[in-house]
Amino acid sequence: MKSLKSYLAFIIPLFILLFSIQFAIMLDRSVKSYEAKLSGEYTIVVVAKDKIKVDELKKRIPQISLISELDKQSYLEKFKKELSKSDFALLKATLPNFYSIKLNTLPSVSELNSIAATLKESKNITKVETFKKTFNKFHQFLKLTKTIVLIFSFLIFIISFLLIIKQMEIWSLEHKQRMYIMGLFGAPFWIKSASLYKSVIIGALISAILTSILFINLPNFQIISTITKDINLEFSNFSFGDFLKLILLSLAISIISVTTIILRQKKV
Repeated sequence: MKSLKSYLAFIIPLFILLFSIQFAIMLDRSVKSYEAKLSGEYTIVVVAKDKIKVDELKKRIPQISLISELDKQSYLEKFKKELSKSDFALLKATLPNFYSIKLNTLPSVSELNSIAATLKESKNITKVETFKKTFNKFHQFLKLTKTIVLIFSFLIFIISFLLIIKQMEIWSLEHKQRMYIMGLFGAPFWIKSASLYKSVIIGALISAILTSILFINLPNFQIISTITKDINLEFSNFSFGDFLKLILLSLAISIISVTTIILRQKKV
């Protein structure tokens, strides 16, 4: 029972630490995927007196991926019956050209301002609509969410790491007498510490496996599924590569922690 409590005192903080890191990674991955999707949907509308020279505009603004002329005919048809032939002909002749511009990436607020300013420099373009107010609110919210998650994950990491260090100190003290006796008989460092490292490695593997199981099943939780569906956010799938990284990270943190504690107590 004492051994089980001792293991849990190590596994739980390490599990929380791994969870905070992996959650931050997967959220960042999901947000980037969401931004890529939005970049394909986000459109800048431009009004021009004459036809826009697409190639020239793309050279001036490399972020542009596509420029499409909006069909005016569908709008003109609405007025065809209401206007006389002469008025309709005048409207058709004087109606400016409308274009939709798509970007290859979702721009930052400063990038959007720069793009709008470059477009307005053209004498041919009379109006640029970037939907700046709505875009700014969304972009600031996205940045705030990512920042809060990163700060929260960092704080959890620090607290969990301190708890792991504390447990390492307890384990090393429990093994100190046995290690001292083995040292008197000339046992090398790795043999004296073998039992302690074995406990740490087992705990690290268990923590990594539990974290992986949680993230594999996370998208299936009703509350997670509902939230991601409502905001049209795809929570990135947990991959085998993520599993291997968690194991390596868990082992690295555990082994470095216990080695540091052993060497520090050895000096004392």
